[in-house]
Amino acid sequence: MSDYRFIKFTRIKGRADLTLNRPPRNLLNVEMLEEIVDVLGKAREDESLKVLVIKGSGSNFCGGIELQERSSDRVGILMPLFTRMFDFLNAACGLTIAAAEGEVSDGGFELYSFCDVCIATEGTIFGFPEISFGHYPLIATAILPRLIGRNRALDWILSGDKISSREAYRAGMINRLVRDGELMNEVNRYADKISTYSAPAIIWAKRAIDRSLYTPVMEAMRTSESTYMIELLNNIDPHEGLKAAIEGRTPNWRDL
Repeated sequence: MSDYRFIKFTRIKGRADLTLNRPPRNLLNVEMLEEIVDVLGKAREDESLKVLVIKGSGSNFCGGIELQERSSDRVGILMPLFTRMFDFLNAACGLTIAAAEGEVSDGGFELYSFCDVCIATEGTIFGFPEISFGHYPLIATAILPRLIGRNRALDWILSGDKISSREAYRAGMINRLVRDGELMNEVNRYADKISTYSAPAIIWAKRAIDRSLYTPVMEAMRTSESTYMIELLNNIDPHEGLKAAIEGRTPNWRDL
């Protein structure tokens, strides 16, 4: 097991496991993203890797980005790391599997969405709450319309509603839906099956699909990051919304 502070990483034969380790919600911060990027950077070069399982420590997958990390003095460090995580995840050798239960929201939902296969329990709750504090999920705007369609993506992002596992499954955001308590049994069964196949076959089948689908996605992701950093954060409301969320009060929107 590698020595990290906010994640756990194990590598056994053709399988690797990356565990987000900031319970109870496994919130993302700059230091945690640096560790994830370090692991995923190595996964890009590891052509013997067949399966990479991403999961959360405890009862939640990931509640997203810690609010304080979006502050004006941190966001310029955070967002390049955040988008690099998806660049590296997209380029990882082997099949990436999201193993989700509990809370999957904000940037955690985006991380989940970017994995190749998504396995979740019936009690898992998804959502994009960013609109409630004057922000939007920049990665989701790039990938979600391609996964579930434009109108449903707009609904999920702009309503800020919580999304049940059943709704996510019907929308195609869950490949395998399992009963609570059975998550890792199904993940291990599926990962073991994939691990019996040839590494080059897994890698090149994945890359063939990604070259047709994710080239425009990656371009859209960079456009969304630029829009978020330059256009959205140049307004007053995103900063008021974040301050209100941290202070636990209702935002005083100025529509500016």
